[in-house]
Amino acid sequence: MKVRLLFLTLGMALCWAAAPVLAAPRSQLELSTADDAARYAVEKGWKYFDRGDLAGALRRFHQATIIDPSFAPGYFGKAFVYSRQKRWDLAETNYLKTLELAPNNTNAYGNLAVVYWSQGKVAMAAPYVRRSLELAPADPMVQENAAYYFFYSANYDAAWRHLNKAKALGARPDPNFVKDIRARLSNSN
Repeated sequence: MKVRLLFLTLGMALCWAAAPVLAAPRSQLELSTADDAARYAVEKGWKYFDRGDLAGALRRFHQATIIDPSFAPGYFGKAFVYSRQKRWDLAETNYLKTLELAPNNTNAYGNLAVVYWSQGKVAMAAPYVRRSLELAPADPMVQENAAYYFFYSANYDAAWRHLNKAKALGARPDPNFVKDIRARLSNSN
């Protein structure tokens, strides 16, 4: 009886231990490295973000940076959430960390420029706008960000040029922004 109970208990334990592996989603089974686990956390973070759950997104992005401290997308995600929350100092720190780890991340350059000009630090945005334009001149978002930068720098001709480039590349800028540039251009002539 004792032997039979022991085998029954061992059999149940083996089934219980195997069940989570058999039921786990395929993506979890493929998490063989820290990079894979961090990537999975970032993917989940963007899903939370898309649902409007910024706290959940931030937890997942932070989880990615703990799993793999050299995984730039985790810092980018954190910075993006902090930007949405207008927590500029934390956004700046995380965009700079993103650029330290991924020096050609065009989005981080552009978004860091937004962080600066949103705080009225337009001059600090300049090198980041320039670098994003160097890296991806055919990216409509880069061109639109440049238009905003030049607008906030009171260089309305350059803002208009970059806005037109952005539109030619498929961007659909805010109609109020287009009106603002037009108004400033007509006042300067």
